[in-house]
Amino acid sequence: MKKFFSTMALVLAMTTGLLAQNNFGIRAGYNLANQFVREGDHSATTKVASRFHVTGYYDVRVSPGFSIQPGLSLEGKGAKSKIPEGTFIDKFLYLQVPVNFLGRVETRSGDFFYGGGPYLAYGVSAKVTSGRQGIDINWGSGVDELNPFDLGLGAMLGYRFMNGFVLSASSTAGLINISNTSTKYLNRVTSISVGYEFGRK
Repeated sequence: MKKFFSTMALVLAMTTGLLAQNNFGIRAGYNLANQFVREGDHSATTKVASRFHVTGYYDVRVSPGFSIQPGLSLEGKGAKSKIPEGTFIDKFLYLQVPVNFLGRVETRSGDFFYGGGPYLAYGVSAKVTSGRQGIDINWGSGVDELNPFDLGLGAMLGYRFMNGFVLSASSTAGLINISNTSTKYLNRVTSISVGYEFGRK
């Protein structure tokens, strides 16, 4: 019985220690958004549009060298297209749920992290602009609407300082056609972020 209680105390102490290393964080930054377009055997990549992101996340430390990081993000996506009639910018806004699996390498001033994982997103607003003119686009299943769902994979790397300050860069690639036509439009986003983790020790 004494051995049992000793073992339970050890497990509790280890669990408490791991939970104490979990941190809530927030990051925001600049998105370079474009789209991969494929029609039949032909494919192309649009020009980059400037967008933004804001993300809240919870970093769950599984071990000293590994953590799981689910989050909730407001993610700007889209693209820029130049044609003889003018320059058109797709401005899409998604509510996105990423789950990143991160390896970590400790240093004297913090730790490097690297990894990635899947994301699921749902469109909340969409507009095409040209100069000061703008047209709202509906989400739905019609040919003149956009598929509201976006699913894809992402990769991330960065550095977390001991004081909680975080610098990171990431890239995501959509796997779902956001168009309801035979022409495929896949979201692509590269992001640069700054952030802060609360409770970092």
